[in-house]
Order: sequence, then C-alpha cells, then structure tokens
Amino acid sequence: KYRRAADQAMDRILRLGKLDPSRKDLNARRDDHVRPLDMEGRLFPVEIHPREGKFVSDRISMGSGGDSFYECMLKQHLLKPFTMRHLHLQYLQVQEAVLSKVLGKMNGMVFLGEGSSGSSNPTRRMEHLACFAPGMLALATLAKGTQLHTREKQMKAAESLMETCMTMYATTSGLAAEMYEFKSGRNAEMKATTNHKFSLLRPETVESAFILWRLTKKQLYRDFGWRLFQAIERSSKLDGKDAGYSAIQDVNTGTSTVSSSNRLDRMDSFFMAETLKYLYLLFCPDSVLPLDKYVFNTEAHPFPVLEHPPYSGLSPQ
Repeated sequence: KYRRAADQAMDRILRLGKLDPSRKDLNARRDDHVRPLDMEGRLFPVEIHPREGKFVSDRISMGSGGDSFYECMLKQHLLKPFTMRHLHLQYLQVQEAVLSKVLGKMNGMVFLGEGSSGSSNPTRRMEHLACFAPGMLALATLAKGTQLHTREKQMKAAESLMETCMTMYATTSGLAAEMYEFKSGRNAEMKATTNHKFSLLRPETVESAFILWRLTKKQLYRDFGWRLFQAIERSSKLDGKDAGYSAIQDVNTGTSTVSSSNRLDRMDSFFMAETLKYLYLLFCPDSVLPLDKYVFNTEAHPFPVLEHPPYSGLSPQ
C-alpha cells in the first residue's frame, strides 16, 4: 500500500517536468546514455501547489525543501531495480540538470548553493543539509547497468563535495554549523553565516562518510567519524548518567569545551535515529546491513532490496 503510494507520488512529480514515466523512449533504453532533454524539463523547484499540482517557485535546491526528492528518486530505483528501472535513467538526467544550477567552485572548494531556473550562478551559501549529496552520488554507482565513465564521474563529484562537508567541522567545538558562506577575494574563506552558527548534531555528513567508507575503503572517512564522535562527547554530552546530548548555539566559542551557556535546550530525534546510527555503522563490518541488500530511507531506516537478478518472472509495472 505505502510503496504504491510512494511510487505514484514520484510519478506525479516527474510528470510536472518532461520526465513522464510512461514514455517508452526512456523505459526501453538499456544503458544510461539517454538523449538529453531540454534543461527546463529536468529542473524541479522546491515548491508545488497542493491543489493545482504546479510549481509555484523557481528555487532549485539540494538543501532544505529539495533534498529528499533527489534521494528518493534514486532509492526508489535501488529498492526495485527492475520494475523501477526508468527512475535510474531519469535520476541521471535530473541530477545533471540540478548540479548545473547549484554546484559552485571557489578556490578549489566545491559547494552546493541554491539556484533558479533563470540563473546560471548558484548562491555562495551551503546548508549542512546538502551534505547528504556526497553519499547519494556515491550510492548511485551501485545502480545496475551504470556505465564505468558515469560511475567514475559520480564518485569524483561525491568525494570533492565530501571534502567540503568535512571541512565544515574544522571549528572550535569540532561540530559543523547549520549553514556556511563562501567568500572570494584576498581573504577567501568558508565561514558559518551570522544567523546559522548553531549545531543541531545533524547526520548528513556522517551518513555520506558511512557510504563512502563502504564503497572506497578510504581511511579518512573513518578518521572523520571518530573525530566527530569525540567532538560530540566533548561538546554536547550533558553531565549525569541519565543525561542526553544538546545542540549548541555557536560552534566557535573560543574554548575546546562547550559551556552550559552555549547549550541549546533541545536534542532532535534525528540525532539518535540517524547521526548515532550512521556513526555506529561506519565502524561495523560490511556484513551489517550491506548496501547491495538494503536501502536506507531519508530517516536512516533500512529497507530490504525487493528485487534481485536475474529478475525472472517479473514484469515492469
């Protein structure tokens, strides 16, 4: 019931662009070399009118408002790689389009800003939320039938973005702020924006570290995870055996230990459901929830892959 509802919702959104899932020219292709559609038909702004079912803005983002769409598009394919094969082809087209609008580079650093359908230059601000993207790009290399050059391109982009996301944690507390701005010129730097210096202990970067570790086995991702765990213990853990962890108001407080005045009176549920889970999985053997047999939804709940080769007896839905 719920799977069908999710599939129908995705189909409806895709029809708002020019990626109609019923199109035979897309569904029948046997590789990821599809003919390009016009850019406008592959862009999906973050806001849709609830009754009219039309886009009501031109804001393009892989941060707040837009992140889950791209992630779900890929993961719905990975859950059902045969009957939802068209989503892989469409995901590649949409991904190319959105990155052309939001991907920016400055002084060798790659970031994900916000764009619009009418602009070619992204904003020079990146939300920590967008740090799910390195993991998503890397995960796409697992899609069946992906050509080698496409996998290499995806992984290169994933690791470049991941470097930026890990740099966000180069703060006094060892935790990342909610949003960063990228300044060019003589004093070029990446710094937390004035109103977004707080940390909610978000999971996106450690989620990407987990996926990249599983797929590349590069030690820097586990090293990052261990530094993050130590920073959480040092900067966010409250005193007392029954105490939890708090968000902090400013990731750069001038001291290595966060004072009580810098703590926020909140601990978001995603900290336990996602941040700690991905930290745990980062140091688990690959046999624990292997990525070729399980797909994690946007809230880190593992779902078993529903279809496995050779897909005998199955027919596209």
